[in-house]
Amino acid sequence: MTMSATPRRSRLKVAVYAVFFLVGWNLVLLPSLVRSLLTDFGRGDADFGLLLLVGALLYTLGAVTSGYLVDRFGRPVVLGSALVAYPVSLALMVVCQDWTLLVIAAAPSYWATGILEGGINGLFLDLHRDERGRAMNRLHLYVALGAFSGPLVVGGFSLLDVGWRPILIGTAVVGAGIAAVMLTGSMPSGKGGDSAASTDRAARGLRIAGSLIPFGGLAIAINLYVAAELAVSNWVVRLLDTETVAEATLVLAVYWAGLAIGRLGADWFVERMSYYTFTYLCVIASGVFLLGALAVTGTVARIVLFGLVGVCYGPIYPMIMALGGVLFPDRVNRMSGVLSAAGVSGSVLYPPLMGLVAEAVGLRVGMLGAVLLCVPIVSSVVVVQRRARHLPAERGQNPM
Repeated sequence: MTMSATPRRSRLKVAVYAVFFLVGWNLVLLPSLVRSLLTDFGRGDADFGLLLLVGALLYTLGAVTSGYLVDRFGRPVVLGSALVAYPVSLALMVVCQDWTLLVIAAAPSYWATGILEGGINGLFLDLHRDERGRAMNRLHLYVALGAFSGPLVVGGFSLLDVGWRPILIGTAVVGAGIAAVMLTGSMPSGKGGDSAASTDRAARGLRIAGSLIPFGGLAIAINLYVAAELAVSNWVVRLLDTETVAEATLVLAVYWAGLAIGRLGADWFVERMSYYTFTYLCVIASGVFLLGALAVTGTVARIVLFGLVGVCYGPIYPMIMALGGVLFPDRVNRMSGVLSAAGVSGSVLYPPLMGLVAEAVGLRVGMLGAVLLCVPIVSSVVVVQRRARHLPAERGQNPM
């Protein structure tokens, strides 16, 4: 590597973490602004649920196509396009005076974040082949930090009577700055990587014989995990409607702080134990703590328990992605894109559906579904672990 390439690669690393911080911020941006948005436009929970549904569908489209697009055009073109589309979309939302136009204007931002998540997951799995669990937890730590910061900022501005439009403007400006930094970094192309691997039958990562069931199990597990995670994230502020905006967004912030702590802690010891065992422990503990959070009524107890839910939720997504990288090392671009899409598709049905559930029986009942999702998540990973033994030795071994 030349001397001039070294600072460019350093800028790229900083920019990648900044992008994932922005992805996390975007996850909670509109949910944190839900009260202001619904009041300003005179809409209800079902309308907000529809916005989440449209966003999830486009996020899924971006994630599922990211691997193919990177393989076809390269990361600079694909990720660069998404980085430009995101701030433009937010700027269009700011000028909207109609709810339908707002939903349309928000569409490119969801597509862009889907592209960015799938593309950068593939980049990190490709660059960190020896310690994928640690690398993915470190990368997704910044998602949690971004999602932790969002509610705090929104809650603070709400105390100053700042509306939702200035917050979107600020986010767009930051997004444009991150795009400028990342596009000047030394980004590995990734163009043709999966296609080249697929020409060697012995190196194919996603083959029908023996591989489909483990891959399907990972897709189901990550799908249901995201459904549970975002069911909490998207609706906890609304669940606590008897509290002030600042108090409710504080609970959401603590929840995402827990995710950050969980991923930071996983970075220290995840390579010392089985990826499967660690994933099981996180899923089961998250269900126990979420059940407790829904049962208590005190504000302090809720803050603590939702924070512990976040700690346990934190490592699950990166661990499932790391398992995919271990089992399918030669197709990381498309594998990460499809798994990212499977995860995002988990937000397509259940979290938006909770808007309808809220109007029928209340949000507390809807969130109990997130507790029950722990059972099929664990079952799916068990299937992956058992079927992985039938893969070639270098991929079917117990990931450590």
